[in-house]
Amino acid sequence: MPKKIITLRHMEDKRHDHVAQFLDHSDVIQIYANPAHGVALPEFSDDFNALVIYGGIQSANDGKDRPYIAQELNWITKWISKGKPILGICLGAQLVAKCLGAQVERHPEGLTEVGFRKITPPSTGNGFLGDATHFYQWHNEGFTLPDQCELLAQGDDFPNQAFRYQSNIYGIQFHPEVTRPIMLSWLESGHHTLSNRGAHSAKRQRADEAQHGDAMGKWCRNFMRQWSKTW
Repeated sequence: MPKKIITLRHMEDKRHDHVAQFLDHSDVIQIYANPAHGVALPEFSDDFNALVIYGGIQSANDGKDRPYIAQELNWITKWISKGKPILGICLGAQLVAKCLGAQVERHPEGLTEVGFRKITPPSTGNGFLGDATHFYQWHNEGFTLPDQCELLAQGDDFPNQAFRYQSNIYGIQFHPEVTRPIMLSWLESGHHTLSNRGAHSAKRQRADEAQHGDAMGKWCRNFMRQWSKTW
């Protein structure tokens, strides 16, 4: 029987990104949820096989102002308690980290990460990043490393870039799913944020994507193939 995969989104668009392309070409049933835009979370069930949590403009700390964030945190905690596979990207990673007891917070110097940044393995090395070196970023918050989690990737301004809990729950701060058309649309809709400290210019981002985009997309597809074995 096909696996049932939930994609939890926080923005209005249903992007045709690298993760979505992988799922579209897999023998799975996709269940779409977006409480921020009126598509409620499904009732938790053991019949669900895996969860993908996308990013958004919200914060994992918005539970009071955005009640659906508090609802999502409780719902994700059920997934974790059942040992269900999870992939959290950017805000998704921050939500997973918060459910595991970590702190989600702004950079102490007010820095952001917008654009391609160099990501490196921890000093122990683990093969998680393979040959890819630069990944796309768009965020102004990061997370502390949750207890009992393995650090998989690190960066300069936001040191915790990816972690794994147990064998099948991943939090990834960067955006490996982003394609060039998506990046260009973000540059248009989010141009007002490019003046923030740490944000790269649109010109630099386009040039960096031409250099690193293919390697990042290949990495994302390879990761999805490996992660899907845990469903």
